[in-house]
Amino acid sequence: MPTLLRAAMVVSVVGAVLTGLGPLIGLVAPSASAAFLSWPLLLVLALLPAGLAAVFIRRGRLVTAAAVLIGPAALAPGRLALDAQVLADPALAARPELLKLASLDVFSPSIGAWLLLTGHVAAIAAGFLAVRSVGPGGEESDGQHQRLLTLVFCVSVPAVVGVMMAPFSSEDPYLLPKHALDAPVAVLIGSVLIAVGVPAAAGYLAGSVDQDFTRGGLLGLAAALTGVVVPPLIAAAVLAEVSFSWGPMLGLIAAFALVALAMPGGRTRSGEVGEDLHLPALNRLITTSAVLALVAGALTVLAALAPQVEMPFGLRDPSPYPARMLWPAGIVLLLVGAGLLAPRLALRVRPLLPVVWVLVPLAATSVLDAVFTAVQAAGADAEIGAWSAGVAVLFAVAAAIVAAVAGAVERDEVDLTEIAMRRPVLIPALVSLVLGAAAFSLPVVTAPDYAAPGVFAEFGTTSWGLLIALAAVVAAAVLAPMCRPPRAAALLCGAAVVVAVRVLEYPLTAERLPGSEPGTGLWFGIAGVLALLVSAVAAIRTKAS
Repeated sequence: MPTLLRAAMVVSVVGAVLTGLGPLIGLVAPSASAAFLSWPLLLVLALLPAGLAAVFIRRGRLVTAAAVLIGPAALAPGRLALDAQVLADPALAARPELLKLASLDVFSPSIGAWLLLTGHVAAIAAGFLAVRSVGPGGEESDGQHQRLLTLVFCVSVPAVVGVMMAPFSSEDPYLLPKHALDAPVAVLIGSVLIAVGVPAAAGYLAGSVDQDFTRGGLLGLAAALTGVVVPPLIAAAVLAEVSFSWGPMLGLIAAFALVALAMPGGRTRSGEVGEDLHLPALNRLITTSAVLALVAGALTVLAALAPQVEMPFGLRDPSPYPARMLWPAGIVLLLVGAGLLAPRLALRVRPLLPVVWVLVPLAATSVLDAVFTAVQAAGADAEIGAWSAGVAVLFAVAAAIVAAVAGAVERDEVDLTEIAMRRPVLIPALVSLVLGAAAFSLPVVTAPDYAAPGVFAEFGTTSWGLLIALAAVVAAAVLAPMCRPPRAAALLCGAAVVVAVRVLEYPLTAERLPGSEPGTGLWFGIAGVLALLVSAVAAIRTKAS
């Protein structure tokens, strides 16, 4: 066994022991123990990656063993920030598996808190040593890797959403869980780091040419994610005052999905030949996606022009302002559909469609939310505009699926040996990811007595459009560094368009709210558009260099 891998294993085990030992000793003074006997659970979860690595070492799979330790290292900065809340203000930590306060006394961190944080630092160090032990990854890729990349990013979305939600609900005044955007700064930073770390690490691991590395990495990432989401679920199961929340469950589902993807990722060898998937010709697929995009765009414009709802006499129609968002969505779909029909532009425009299609549900859900409210509360009747918006969503989904299949066919027909993780694109893309995610997570418009629909608060029909758009921006930003430069630039430009339409919500709809002001999401959106465009330029410059 290489010396670096042996060192990584030792550091990983020591870090896991410190993670379990901290809560056992006590994190604060005066002493306040956990709400239940949690330190054995925390110790087992922390030792899980090292245990998996040890199993692979015994089987002689040293690369797989080293890769297992990378996932915990990717999530360790976020976990470090989450647990640092114990240092800042333990009363706001809301971590029943770590401590349960029962008074308003002033608490200060004790030696157990420092041991806990040192355990996370050790996980980072173990991951670094593990990467060094296996050396640089390969630079080649193929269609199978691209499909696996797509799948791991899809299954990462529930984890991203889950870690940003409240871990549980509670009736205990000393346990006040909040979703990430309403939580203390340390919890917000930690949640964002984990939300970014899951898809980023999954993409890095799934993009490796070494299938053993991919298998071990995905298993380690699943084990690390399990360590984050299982304690709140156990707390909800054993504590009467704590209730279940969907956030950790979404994370656990993502962890199981990563395990499922790790199995074929580790079994398949690059030299093996599987059954080919016979797909329609590329040109036919692009033409079909163009027609579907044009129909979706036309229906969206029709929805913007036509009445959405017929209100009873004397009641105000709530739909005109939300319907304004249909205009930019419809125009973008029409332009992309027309570009796909132009032979010289089709291949360059094609990557835009799997991203910008989300503009239709983003706009339509806001309109349908107003229509549903009017129908249920005032007995109004839905008109052709609402029906057109709903049908437009279906055509937009179909267009995106066909365009994605066309992308898979295109990758099978070209030389993919140039594909690798492009670091000049990676950093600006990850910055864009954070800014774009904030644009959809925070309100663009604020006003007195107005609670804007959101992804993590005030969840409603409109929130589904925000969530879909958020997922598209996150996926584009994470996939772009591993795509060919022209396709990467197109993905990032598509994400920039999506965020730009989110920004347009303020000038298009703010008039409906007396005393309206720009929300924090507006400024994050503007910064996100600029960052995405910079990332697109970086992708083009990578090709030129």
